[in-house]
Amino acid sequence: MLPISPALPGTAATREISLSAAPGRVHLVPPGETAAWLYNGIVPGPEIRLRQGERLRVAVGNALAEETTIHWHGVRVPNAMDGVPHLTQNPIGPGESFVYEFDAIDAGTFWYHPHQRSFEQVGRGLYGPLIVEEPEPVRVDRDVTWMLGDWRLTKSGEISEDFGNRHDIHHNGRVGNTVTINGRVPDGFVVRKGERIRLRLINSANARIFSLHFAGHAPIVIAFDGQPVAPHAPDKGLVVLGPAMRVDLIIDMTGNSGSRAPVIDRFYEGLEYRLVDIIYGGNPLRERAPDWPLALPANSLPEPDLEAASRHEVIFNGGMMGEMVAQEMGESLAAPGAMMGDMNSMMRGMMRTMNSSAAWFINGVAADEASHAMKRC
Repeated sequence: MLPISPALPGTAATREISLSAAPGRVHLVPPGETAAWLYNGIVPGPEIRLRQGERLRVAVGNALAEETTIHWHGVRVPNAMDGVPHLTQNPIGPGESFVYEFDAIDAGTFWYHPHQRSFEQVGRGLYGPLIVEEPEPVRVDRDVTWMLGDWRLTKSGEISEDFGNRHDIHHNGRVGNTVTINGRVPDGFVVRKGERIRLRLINSANARIFSLHFAGHAPIVIAFDGQPVAPHAPDKGLVVLGPAMRVDLIIDMTGNSGSRAPVIDRFYEGLEYRLVDIIYGGNPLRERAPDWPLALPANSLPEPDLEAASRHEVIFNGGMMGEMVAQEMGESLAAPGAMMGDMNSMMRGMMRTMNSSAAWFINGVAADEASHAMKRC
């Protein structure tokens, strides 16, 4: 259950693989198929798995009717390989190709996706896992990846075409109505009593935040966003992942054969739902949890020189009640009769924001993808 496509083959020293971005159809929800955009005809795209220190070379072909790129999320790559359109590379045009190549410096759980119109291209299915294994991985019985997907589907099971609508842009993004694990609405995840699993969670959603409760189990967090942390239980037993986040867990399966335990997403109050059931089948692997070390080896990260550091202030703001509304409010409150004009001023600011392409700001400046100046660093 919940399979993910096997790792793509490659050479020993350099993993040489090919990815093709193209339209296709997939089984997201039974019984029919859904039109989507896919890497190599599947969603998520093929799992790319290699060892720390190996080199990865990926030839990407674009069979879409629009430009695309691939960004290697969380991976320390040369700037030219980062996949940011009009900034680190020209987008890959329809019918064109591009070769990404970099060394896997850090071990950890990462993923790949477009940075060209990512609000739509990722939402249509263009994403996949990138796993860099430690030279000596933590000992487990199974190493499992769950890519959490979030889709906005119509009643007919097709992807809603309302990408980039102003309501989503000015509020909390595109939250879907259908959640998948590894490209399918899951029914169950089969385990055995006594089994120890490393569960790599990747949130590929545009805006949905997950807060997962593993009923009857005690997950231990061993890595955040690809970097090892001291093993610890999650706060209040809830594993929280914002968009693009990754969390590595160690979970000992302690239930009895024939039992089931739900995994519940509890982030949105009043909208809790069962993500999947952990199903205990077969004979126990062992009667009690193994006594194996939990800590991952640290990645080699350079220490910053804080004495020579400079300080920069970065302020993020905006949205429906953001900067333009605040500006209108300030003008109104500074004028005579401020209280009477308060509501009208707020409404004018909200309408101005809704009718503007600028919704969110960094230090008071808004930008869109078309505003990037092409630079090569």
